[in-house]
Amino acid sequence: MNRKLSSFDIYVIVSELQCLVGTNIEKIYQLTRNDFLLRLKNIETKEKHALYIRNGGFLCTTEKNIETPQTPSTFAMTLRKYLQQGIIASITQHEFDRIITICIEKKEGAYALIIEFFSEGNIILADPEGTIILPLIKQTWAHRSIKSRESYLPPPSQINPFTLSKKEFIEKIKESSTDIVRTLAVTINLSGAIAEEICTRAGIDKQRKINGLSEKAIAKIFDELSVFLHLFQRKAFRPVLVKKEGKTIDVLPFPFTSYTDVEYDHIPRVVDGLARFIDRKLIERKKEGKTEKLRGKLQRQLRQQQEAITLLKEEIVTKKQEGDLIYLHYQEIEALLAEITAVLEKKEKEAEIATINEYSFVKVFNPTENQLIVLLKDTSGTIHDVRLSFRKTVAENAEQAYAKNKKLRSKLHGAQQSLAKTKKQVTDVERQMQQEQQKEERTPSVQKERQFWFERYRWFLSSGGNVVIGGKDAKTNDLIVKKYLKEGDRYAHADVQGAPSVIIKSKGVNDDARPISAKTLEEACMFAASYSKAWKQFAEAQAYWVLPEQVSKTPQSGEFVPKGGFIIRGKRNYCRCTLKLAAGEVDVGGYQKIMVGPVSAVTARTKQYIVLQPGGTAKHELAKTLANAFGVSVETLDRLLPAGGATIVKTAGVTV
Repeated sequence: MNRKLSSFDIYVIVSELQCLVGTNIEKIYQLTRNDFLLRLKNIETKEKHALYIRNGGFLCTTEKNIETPQTPSTFAMTLRKYLQQGIIASITQHEFDRIITICIEKKEGAYALIIEFFSEGNIILADPEGTIILPLIKQTWAHRSIKSRESYLPPPSQINPFTLSKKEFIEKIKESSTDIVRTLAVTINLSGAIAEEICTRAGIDKQRKINGLSEKAIAKIFDELSVFLHLFQRKAFRPVLVKKEGKTIDVLPFPFTSYTDVEYDHIPRVVDGLARFIDRKLIERKKEGKTEKLRGKLQRQLRQQQEAITLLKEEIVTKKQEGDLIYLHYQEIEALLAEITAVLEKKEKEAEIATINEYSFVKVFNPTENQLIVLLKDTSGTIHDVRLSFRKTVAENAEQAYAKNKKLRSKLHGAQQSLAKTKKQVTDVERQMQQEQQKEERTPSVQKERQFWFERYRWFLSSGGNVVIGGKDAKTNDLIVKKYLKEGDRYAHADVQGAPSVIIKSKGVNDDARPISAKTLEEACMFAASYSKAWKQFAEAQAYWVLPEQVSKTPQSGEFVPKGGFIIRGKRNYCRCTLKLAAGEVDVGGYQKIMVGPVSAVTARTKQYIVLQPGGTAKHELAKTLANAFGVSVETLDRLLPAGGATIVKTAGVTV
């Protein structure tokens, strides 16, 4: 969706999200810098919801299975601390503005999650008193400031077209000097899309200047606007996806007459339509590199140093000013200190202490707390609070302020040196990141592959299209049998100690039914033998296949089944296998994958392959050769090849 949400969109969204009132916030995630996911649960019905927020973009519910980060951000941690396990008490639109407020009830009170959709957007967490705990973005305007410990103030009120009388409407229109569509969009607060729709419904050219419109035309526009607003007030929504040339370009509460050459697909709710746009801009989270982490750390350090320096400078000025003020009011302070000394020597001194506190230039005098604060005017007449020690002389108090000033100036010098060092480090790191980015841009981009479930194990696709998986170790041997060996499948194993358990699925990549042929069973036995210890020792090995019901973890009395091992009962169907594998790039469910498996399985799917047999080339060196040939990472091949050395015996369509 190219346009931003209007106040009307917010009106509809808030109306549709009332079903979330009363739900419990179970988890909060920050997916990217601007994307958030709240997992909710209805306490009564146990129904689960997911609320998706894109800062400055949109807000909707979604049923998409969105991958969430394992490590929460600072902002997400803060939201969790205050909002998790809270109950959503209300979801409202602030006046008729692009602001949604979600009120969350906790034992200590009602917190507010305020989502602003104007400008660059913002997400603000406020406490029950309306004080900002943490904003996603710190912002400052002439009329308000969005930062921690400040009271949340909404922006100045916008015109609400729902409450605008005909007389007020006409007055506002006539005050404008621009065209009608801009006047409706900005002055009347309709937004661009709605303003164009009203012009179309009224039969008025949207580019006509206001001074060229008659009273009758303006009245016609107001009448059409009233009808349009009435649809919202009655909640007569018929949400649609707007499609152009097969591509979804917008979501509307009902079809607009101003949209031409488009198709409409009706949907249950506007928020369902907005959910279609999640994948379009939700950038997959990259694993943050060391350089990015270092930059983040240095930038945080830089901000802390800058804030510390600002405070130091303020304190330096204050201490110098205190010393000067003390000398400026030397006699006045000296008399006060002498009086205090005399009072403190008395047994009954409460009345005298009260009298001193009544002096116009004494703000606080509390000998029990060693506290004396006086009000001293500077040469311009401005009054300052100055804390004094009543156990010291006037000169000692002034010198103490000057000494503190000197110490702070020394500290400031060190802080400025540290700041300069950090700035240089940030510059160096950003230069390094720029170089890395330029290098990345020069490297052809590769679309991220889909990871299929079977890629967690040894795998190949048989010549008949069956998914065949094998364990990588004792743990995964146990796992694949327990989890994936089902009725209709087959189990294969080599007659060699340390061989993997192999499952031949009666399904293909897309869970489509696939009969298990004799050829597939032969390939599975070959696969089991090739990934056993026989690869390092022999040219041939024996393997077998059996039915699922023949595989058991329950031993006979007196027997022991080690981890990763199984008891096979009944007839075994043996196969003599020549140890030979092929590697090739094949199509797997529409994605190109490097597959290592029996030669017949690989050659059935590609004409570009490399055939291997046990040999003297170390596995890692062979992985490098094959990775270079297929244009993939060494790690990819290293994971796919069997343990032990190998020799390339044949290549087809590939240069090594």
